[in-house]
Amino acid sequence: MKAAFLIIDMQNGCREFCKCQREFDDAVEYINEAAKLFREKDLPVVRVMDIEVGDGPGSKGFEFVDSIIANENDIIIHKEYNNAFFKTELHNKLQELEVDFVVISGFAAEYCVLFSYNGAIEMGYGTSLLQNGIAGVEYDEVKKMQLIRPVISIEALEYFL
Repeated sequence: MKAAFLIIDMQNGCREFCKCQREFDDAVEYINEAAKLFREKDLPVVRVMDIEVGDGPGSKGFEFVDSIIANENDIIIHKEYNNAFFKTELHNKLQELEVDFVVISGFAAEYCVLFSYNGAIEMGYGTSLLQNGIAGVEYDEVKKMQLIRPVISIEALEYFL
């Protein structure tokens, strides 16, 4: 089994839009730790960016928040729709890399994270959410997402990878 880590829409404009900025910032810590584990194992880290955030590509609002640790080897996917797999090259790229399991993190739990989670399932990937690695417009939605879908902790991820 080969896994990839998806970081969805952790962009400056999303943080500004988020009512729960503290929870958004808390999710960054877990995302950075998980990304580090994937990179240490030479496994793909994918940063997914919504082209409608901020004033689009090239704007400060469009960029990932500075607190997300990026790597030049990260795969960058631009998306227009909530589902990161819909009308993007994400599925083809993961297939080229022989990925069959994805761990999903990012913003917003009740929109892009949820739809990308469902998209991954529909495309046949084993799929899990990163525990404490997702943020939402509403804090309660994050908890609901993590209660009814598989989640993986950093500790379990260390063992799994």
